[in-house]
Amino acid sequence: MLDERGVRPGTMAAGQVHLGGARADLVVEAVSVTLMTVVSGVEVDFLRGQVSAGFTLRAGRGRAIPFEQAMPWETPFTQFAGVHLAAVSVRLRTTVTVAGQRHDVGVDPVTVHPTAAQWRVLDAVRRLGWSFAHSEVRQGTVPGVRQSDPFLQWFDCLAAHATGPLRLTTVANPVGADVLLDAGDGQHRFAVRHDDESTDLAALIEDRLTPSRVR
Repeated sequence: MLDERGVRPGTMAAGQVHLGGARADLVVEAVSVTLMTVVSGVEVDFLRGQVSAGFTLRAGRGRAIPFEQAMPWETPFTQFAGVHLAAVSVRLRTTVTVAGQRHDVGVDPVTVHPTAAQWRVLDAVRRLGWSFAHSEVRQGTVPGVRQSDPFLQWFDCLAAHATGPLRLTTVANPVGADVLLDAGDGQHRFAVRHDDESTDLAALIEDRLTPSRVR
């Protein structure tokens, strides 16, 4: 279980694994945690880390094992501006290995917030009058963008002033985020740095979409 109510991609998530007391002594070979997300309707593992190994859990005695886990930059975010994204989920599964057998002992939901760059992009799109009708994670990659995982999180956006939807995709990395806008008549790409707070992203996005059919 993670200590914080929410984490961000690229940060360290701290938590504790709580093991209850068994009827007899148990030699625990390994304790691991796995991050999972739903990709194209199927829950998949995208990161596994070992928390502890090689100890004896005494009969009737519990144990709390603290850990830190780096959150991958491409971790899908499950919440934006206080709103939960219904079709996007990230969960943490805890596994204990005893006598060569792996046992899942708990699965906990993880609230993931967007990176600084992703937040500014979504906020700019929102300020231009677009609403986020739907978001999900699908298999796929963006040509020319370095990715560690073969999946993408995208948003379908709607606006009263538009004649069609806008699809927004962001891929985070240690420097910032690559952004892909698809307005139906072509794709528009740009990059945003996490530490760039001076660029008017709303103006940049509006310019990239002109003279798109959504104008």
